[in-house]
Amino acid sequence: MKLNLFFATLLLATVSAFSQTNFEPGYIIQSNGTQVDCLIKNEDWKGSPTTFVYKLSENGETKIGSVATINEFGSKQSFKYIKATVQIDQSSDVVNNLTFERNPEYKEETVFLKTLVSGKASLYFTFHENAPRYFYSVGDGEIEQLIYKRYLVTRIKMGTNEFYKQQLANSLTCNSVTENNFENLQYKMSNLVNIITKYNDCENSESIVYNKNKQKAKFNLSVRPGVAFSSFSMQRRGDELLHFDSDMGIRVGLEAEYILPFNNGKWSIFIEPTYRSYKTEKQYLYVDMITFQKYTTISVNYTSVELPLGGRHYMFVNKDAAFFIDAAVIMDLTTLDSEITSTDEDSYDLNVSADAALAFGLGFRYKNKYSLQARYHSGRQLLNYDNINSTYKSFAIVAGYNFL
Repeated sequence: MKLNLFFATLLLATVSAFSQTNFEPGYIIQSNGTQVDCLIKNEDWKGSPTTFVYKLSENGETKIGSVATINEFGSKQSFKYIKATVQIDQSSDVVNNLTFERNPEYKEETVFLKTLVSGKASLYFTFHENAPRYFYSVGDGEIEQLIYKRYLVTRIKMGTNEFYKQQLANSLTCNSVTENNFENLQYKMSNLVNIITKYNDCENSESIVYNKNKQKAKFNLSVRPGVAFSSFSMQRRGDELLHFDSDMGIRVGLEAEYILPFNNGKWSIFIEPTYRSYKTEKQYLYVDMITFQKYTTISVNYTSVELPLGGRHYMFVNKDAAFFIDAAVIMDLTTLDSEITSTDEDSYDLNVSADAALAFGLGFRYKNKYSLQARYHSGRQLLNYDNINSTYKSFAIVAGYNFL
C-alpha cells in the first residue's frame, strides 16, 4: 500500500511538472473586434473548446479565453475557431439511444466552431453528443448545421436523414458542381471539405483549408529489454507465512503502440507481449508426523509470456523529448514450465496459475526512438488453491528502441 501511494504521488508530481502542450504563434479577436497577436496553447481539441489558454508574450502570464470574451482565435493555417450562436442537434448517434424522431432536436448554443474551410463557402465542425456535427455558410449567410441523423424506423430497422445533401445542392450552385457530386456525398470531413473547395474553385474564391495539416495516427514498434526485481510470499492455512528472497530476472518485450490522432499525439494505446523469468528458493522447517521437524527446500520457478494492454500519456518537454506515464492490465498468455517444488514435502509441489495484475509506469522518450521506463506491477496470486494465499510483486526497469 505504501509503495502504491508513493508511486501515485510520483506520477502526479511529474504530471504537474512536465505536462504541457506547446504554445504557438497565433491571434485572438476580442469581443470589441480588436485583434491581438499572442501565443496560444494548441491542445488539438477534439470538439469545441469551452476555454483556451494563451499569453501575450513568451514570458507573459497565461490567460483564459472563452466565448464570453473572444470572438475568434487561431494560428495561421494550423487551426481557427470562431464564436457562433447556432442551432445544434441534440440527438444521440449511439445506436442504443436512437429514437423514432426523424428530424433534428435543436437547441441554440454559443460555441467555438472549428473552421475546416474558409472561402466564399465555409465549413465548420464540432463534436456533440458523441457525434461529429458539420456546419456551413455561403457568402454572408448564416451558419447552419448540415443535417445528418440516424433514427429508428421500427425497433429493429434504422433509417438515416441525409438532408445535408439537399442543403448543399441548393446552396452550392455552380457549373462544375453537378447533382452527381451530392448523390453519393458522405457525411465525412474529407468528403465535405472536397465539395466545399470544389465550389470555391468554381467561384474563383480562394479556399483556406485548416485541417490539411491535421495530425495523423502513428504506429510504433519497439523492442523492450529490461530487468525485473521480483518478490514472492505464500502461506498455507495453518502454516507460517513464507517470504522468499527477492530476485532479479530478465524480461524482453515487443511493444506495438498506436499514437491516437488528436491532442498533439499525447495519448496512445499499446500491447506488449513479454517474456519474463523469476526463480528463487527457501529452506522451510516443517513438522513431519506431528513430532519430527524437518527442513525442506521450496523452489519457485515462474517463467511466463505475459500480455500488458494499456494506455499511455506523453508530456512533452520539447519536440525531441517527452516524459510519459502509462497504466496497463497484465495477463499471462502462458506460464511455460512454471512450478513450485519441494525436496522433502509433497504438499508444497504446486502448479502455478497467475491472476491478472495492474501495472503503472513512468518513463522518458527521446526522439521517438529511445526510451527508458520504470514500471511497477501490483501484487497478484500465483496459486489457485483454496487453502493457500500467495502474492507476487515486481518492479521493472525497461529500455526501449523503436525501429519503425
